[in-house]
Amino acid sequence: MTGSKVEKVAEKVSISLNRNCVAGDKSALAPGGVRIGTPAMTTRGMMEADFVKVAEFIDRIVKICVEIQEKEGKKLVDFEKGIDKHEGVAALRKEVEAVGVSLPFPGANMP
Repeated sequence: MTGSKVEKVAEKVSISLNRNCVAGDKSALAPGGVRIGTPAMTTRGMMEADFVKVAEFIDRIVKICVEIQEKEGKKLVDFEKGIDKHEGVAALRKEVEAVGVSLPFPGANMP
């Protein structure tokens, strides 16, 4: 599974992250990892339990990616076509957005 595919599904479920190289990658054009900006998360008031929830979301994204790749194939273009067809994407988006709207915005009165 590539970071590019994880990034594509994350975007569809309203999580912003970017693909990133990790040890063992054969090419920077197909990075195997992703990076998420924790400073942005803490700016929104996220605490330790929230980070655990985000990790659970990312785990689910990777599992969705595996299912899509098994059904659609390894080519990114084919994979992308399968994202909207996967029933888990819309459900996960609802959960992610529910967490997002529950958090204060930067500059708002935060605890």
